[in-house]
Amino acid sequence: MLLKCAAWDLLQASEKFWRAAAQTLKSVAQEREWEHDSHAHFFRIVRRLIDESGDNELFALFTAANSLHGNFYENWMNEAEIRTQSEQVRRRIERVAAIEPS
Repeated sequence: MLLKCAAWDLLQASEKFWRAAAQTLKSVAQEREWEHDSHAHFFRIVRRLIDESGDNELFALFTAANSLHGNFYENWMNEAEIRTQSEQVRRRIERVAAIEPS
């Protein structure tokens, strides 16, 4: 039973980091009056933020969040991978929050 709980906790962590990333993007998009109601919009938001900031690493960090979202449904990552991707998402959220609107 503990093993199943631990696995479920990892899946929940995957989705929670995705939600944190998605909410950050929604907040930034809302502030700039950009569309933000689909995955496709999230990728466009990231591209626009890269254009604003010149921070090309944002795309790679966003794909980490998207991978965690997929992991919630497919359960293909191990704990170390989830931790690594989660740390990348945390860094991305901090960087996105620091971008001033142009």
